[in-house]
Amino acid sequence: MTRLRNAAAAVAALLGPPLLLAGCGIKPTGVVESGAAANVVVNAPDRAGVVYFVTPDDKLVPSPQVDSTLPSPVGTVLRLLSGPGPQERAAGLGTRLPGWEGGAPAAVSVSFTSPQSIEVKVPFTVMDLPELAMRQLVCTVASVAGSEIPDVRVTVRGPGTTLFGERCDIGR
Repeated sequence: MTRLRNAAAAVAALLGPPLLLAGCGIKPTGVVESGAAANVVVNAPDRAGVVYFVTPDDKLVPSPQVDSTLPSPVGTVLRLLSGPGPQERAAGLGTRLPGWEGGAPAAVSVSFTSPQSIEVKVPFTVMDLPELAMRQLVCTVASVAGSEIPDVRVTVRGPGTTLFGERCDIGR
């Protein structure tokens, strides 16, 4: 009887570890698609915000303005209206907003109307802007609020038109 127990213990000692390792339950799989990459909020210094440009496949991407000469909310909007710089263009980024050849900066204003509301005034008609252009403008303006105000509403004023309560929705 002792011999049988010793033999069973020896077989268990030899077969136990390989069986435990082989039976872990993880099966090999191929690549599993998990969707788009996570959104990351990037705040430029001094509330300069982030300018959103458009990829060739019509996606919004942030372009932090770390070397902005006007590190302010108005400076951020002016940078957006000036269009992508050489580095952004080299990366294939563009804009869907109307061209603005650096007109009078006084034609642009940004003001916080409440803790969760920002108003931007632009020198062009906003009523007929394509949806992507409006998202580009709204997300850029919303970025000056910083990440501590995640659900900011943006009022957009253009000549003859005011659009209230716009929100930044990068993923649309």
